Amino acid sequence: PYEDKAAKDKVRYEKEKAALKAGKVVRQELETSRQKGFYGGTGWAIVNADPDVIWNALLDFGTYHKIFSNTEEVKEISRKGNRRLIRITIGHPILGMTNHVEMRENRKKGVLSFKLVPNHQHDLEGIRGYWRLFPQNDGTTLVAYVVAIDAPMGLVNLVGKKLEGMAISSLLGLPGDIKAWVEGPEGEKYK
Repeated sequence: PYEDKAAKDKVRYEKEKAALKAGKVVRQELETSRQKGFYGGTGWAIVNADPDVIWNALLDFGTYHKIFSNTEEVKEISRKGNRRLIRITIGHPILGMTNHVEMRENRKKGVLSFKLVPNHQHDLEGIRGYWRLFPQNDGTTLVAYVVAIDAPMGLVNLVGKKLEGMAISSLLGLPGDIKAWVEGPEGEKYK
């Protein structure tokens, strides 16, 4: 059994590596995702840009509504050192939600982490994760996005299975959105 899993993992790894080289987004949902309101996983993309360019785009909260689908508004409420309080409003034809997250920057390590701030308005029960930028030898950057969300069961029951699948695919596809933005004409302003 162990050898079978190792062989399958190696095949999956080679497929994912080929997909990244082909410019695609790789999504890997956690096995425990879609259970009792928990959703989580990782998305990766190779972006044809220096990590500083991507970092600058990730901190340009005023453009999130253009970069990420269904994002209505992202506003920086306060900043202290490497910590920022951010209000994020996500809209969808069926429902919308607002959450406050604390973002912490560690530019040296290429990590922008986030977590829900429970004493501010929030429609989710929990959200945490991070962006991680890995510079590559060829001048590109491997962008990883890791996220875990705890949604209230009322929301889970309202959304249904089809929309649930679309939402998690979109969520884990965020590295592709930042790739398209940075590699497009808008990316010039971050260089």
